[in-house]
Amino acid sequence: MEEKDKIIVSLREQLRKVLRENSAQKQEIALLNYELERGKIKPSK
Repeated sequence: MEEKDKIIVSLREQLRKVLRENSAQKQEIALLNYELERGKIKPSK
């Protein structure tokens, strides 16, 4: 495998990892917003 191919594979893996983390953060934010709206948690000042 050429060096550029190794770099492409590495960058794709990094991108997948970041996209998974971003998706998880979006889900967490959505859950926290839902809990805020339901009054389960108090907004911080």
